[in-house]
Amino acid sequence: MTKEKVSRNLLIARQVVAVATAFFLPLSTSGEAIAASTFMVLAIATLDLQRFTATARSPAAWLPAALFALILIGVTWSSEPLPVAFKWVGPYVKLLLIPIVMATAFSRKDGIQIAFGFLAACTILLILSWASVIWPSGPWGWFKMQGVPVKDNAVQSGEFALCAFGLAYAGLLLWGENRTRAILALSLAALFFTNVMIIFVSKTGILMATALLALLLLETQGWRRGLLFAVPAALVIVIALSFSPSAQLRFKQFLAGAEPLHEDHDNFSTVARLYFWKQSRQLIASAPVLGHGTGSIAGLYRNLDQSKTFGDIPDPHNQFLHTTLQTGLVGGALLIAMWVAHLALFWGSGPLRAMGLAIVVQNVLGSLFNSHLSTVTQGTLYCLGVGLVGALILGARLPVSPAKHATDGVVTKSIGAASA
Repeated sequence: MTKEKVSRNLLIARQVVAVATAFFLPLSTSGEAIAASTFMVLAIATLDLQRFTATARSPAAWLPAALFALILIGVTWSSEPLPVAFKWVGPYVKLLLIPIVMATAFSRKDGIQIAFGFLAACTILLILSWASVIWPSGPWGWFKMQGVPVKDNAVQSGEFALCAFGLAYAGLLLWGENRTRAILALSLAALFFTNVMIIFVSKTGILMATALLALLLLETQGWRRGLLFAVPAALVIVIALSFSPSAQLRFKQFLAGAEPLHEDHDNFSTVARLYFWKQSRQLIASAPVLGHGTGSIAGLYRNLDQSKTFGDIPDPHNQFLHTTLQTGLVGGALLIAMWVAHLALFWGSGPLRAMGLAIVVQNVLGSLFNSHLSTVTQGTLYCLGVGLVGALILGARLPVSPAKHATDGVVTKSIGAASA
């Protein structure tokens, strides 16, 4: 087998596994982990050194690596034993996906195929979710909760909100070219958005969906196009507040603020969040520069008053606090700088930049109430999404190896043949 043929086969395998990773992301944590690990190996094996070096100069690529490096070094001053501290490096390893994926030479078709893999999985979940509502006595005993087949409602709401944004934007682009496809995309977007607003409503999910709707309205040019999205969305919200007990409860909880409220995937209450945030400020003040070390959060909370109630949860449910408690304001500054760098990379007009902005905005808002970057699905979605969109945007400026040019057509044709 010639070197060129090996290179082509590796590129084909990389793309197939990339699509598989996107597909398994909403469906299976174990499937996602296996596919993502395999993709990492193949991405590194096919990486062009010149392209990687050029990508690494971008703050959007090196800041995530710097944050991971700080978390890794943080085990040396952790208040916990070394094995425990190293365990908590794991949630941040996924940050290394960003520079590697950004340095990978993806074509537009590659990106579309990966996006369709994610959309296909979310559509399966959407069908199952609506089916369980329409047919409540059906065979849904294996669901995690009503309307949520797998994982949890916070994860599902975030994924559905992102799908609704992407489909609505695609419908906007297709409106003047292919009216049938545009209507199909907009209809599916409406089903995703309605599901977020009505089915087992999550406060975080509502916040993210509303923010992405606002971003979509800003991306539309002209008030007529804006009304195309604003009016149906407002109608869905009114219907949800009028007829959905879950939506009504969440709205009341949002206004009440301080009552014991069950939230999202772990039944974590607003009272607990407020307690953790208040105590976290004191803990950060006691070690402001470099924090208490990686893996120290659980031990810090165990030593607080009321530890019987809250001390067994090693998570302040806020990404900034999650990072800053362990690595101090240096780590918190790196986290914010990373988000800003990614916003700057995607700032501008066009579908790619809009999708990148949506991914970053969703993660930042979700991180106000949950440690989204540190969790498996939301964190992986952010790192893969930012990496992929960043690769497509930077691709126009970065050098591409001749081998990639020679094999692009083969990869696309092979993927197409496999999916036919």
